[in-house]
Amino acid sequence: MNTPKKVVLVPWDFTDGSEIALKHAIQLAEVADNDILLLHLLPVSWLSSFLNKKSTAPEVTEQLKKRLEDEATRIARGTKCHIFSMVLEGNPTKIIKELVTTANLNLIVSFKTYTYEKKKYESSHFMRKLSVKNLNIPFLIAESAPVHSHYIEIVVPLDYDKKYKETLHWIIYLSKYYKCNINLIKPYISDEGKKRNMANNIYFTKKMLDGNKIVYGIKTAKRKNTFRDEVIKFANNIDADLILIMADKFETYARDSKDKTPARIPFMCITPRVRKLQGFY
Repeated sequence: MNTPKKVVLVPWDFTDGSEIALKHAIQLAEVADNDILLLHLLPVSWLSSFLNKKSTAPEVTEQLKKRLEDEATRIARGTKCHIFSMVLEGNPTKIIKELVTTANLNLIVSFKTYTYEKKKYESSHFMRKLSVKNLNIPFLIAESAPVHSHYIEIVVPLDYDKKYKETLHWIIYLSKYYKCNINLIKPYISDEGKKRNMANNIYFTKKMLDGNKIVYGIKTAKRKNTFRDEVIKFANNIDADLILIMADKFETYARDSKDKTPARIPFMCITPRVRKLQGFY
């Protein structure tokens, strides 16, 4: 029996940002032989939802479907991935919750912002809502197009939190397909309790990575700087392609700095799973 392909979801609002997210999605999907779903979301009013009616006129919905299908056809010419599209109306969290099962979603790749209800929302806004609903699907947030043709260097900040171990499953997943270098960086810690937790996480990390024959290195951040700044500096210095973090750390890493240029390196945000861990392969 054929196993259904995993699907990478790209929220599509017909902006240049969608095109940037798509480029990252294609890099990930082509190597892992995943399909790509372009999803355009239409808002529904409270009254329409209560009356179980559509807010958007049928002819407008059909025009958007045709426009998105044309986009999918255009994109398919330049990639070996199967591209398909959907225009759906309703609450984004509920829609994605259903697609996780029905469309076999593996990953969401989004630009930093997404236009919904004629407003620009931070993609992290939707990510937080999905986390609250226990929709534990990784969320890659990009602000700039990929610099390299494939992922080579991945930076993973180590954490003393036990939930950090969830990131290891995605380290293994990415390493399997990309044969990339894993660059671990740990913070300077003075608290003895946190030190013990960090030592346990480092031991577990080494055991998992060594067992899977993954190339990695470990760097200690300097004491004088914030860990966030040390991580970003380290990632830029090695020309990293991705920073892999826990979802609840995203606001810390992505907060505005004095440098207003777009962040070159995307973040892959992992949320802990409340159910038994499942394989990605």
